[in-house]
Amino acid sequence: MYCYHCGKKIDEAKIQSDPTNIPNVEGANKETTLSFICPRCGHLIHSGASELEVKSLASAAHAEMQRGRNSFASGMGYGLIGTICLVIAIIFFRLAHKPGLNYALQPESAEFIVSMILFVVCTILIVLGIILVTKGFVKQKNNKTLLDSIQNGTFYQ
Repeated sequence: MYCYHCGKKIDEAKIQSDPTNIPNVEGANKETTLSFICPRCGHLIHSGASELEVKSLASAAHAEMQRGRNSFASGMGYGLIGTICLVIAIIFFRLAHKPGLNYALQPESAEFIVSMILFVVCTILIVLGIILVTKGFVKQKNNKTLLDSIQNGTFYQ
């Protein structure tokens, strides 16, 4: 199920287990459609959408797709900066091998300390980049599928 207002995909089984997400309706019978409250924006979500609600969902899906592109671009940027830090860390690590001591590694030298700090920074940046690229790619793919089903008229909630 998708929220018509914000475009968030909602797992119905998870929502049904939390009673705060199901609104109380006096006089509800078996023909009444079950509706949920979106955990992100607080709007009601129900099956059987009107044309206006589908248009609102398409607009929200476009916004989510743009957020996915932004996440993907940020992840690529973090990955690039992490790779540059990795190259600089390797250079400093090589500089920590002193030629005056027969190219022995000097762990107490400033070059070695800088290289270890840069190795930690580049690891964090590359991992964060991979996470953001994956998250952005998945968000783009899911929303593209949603928009395709809306455009083809096969969307059913």
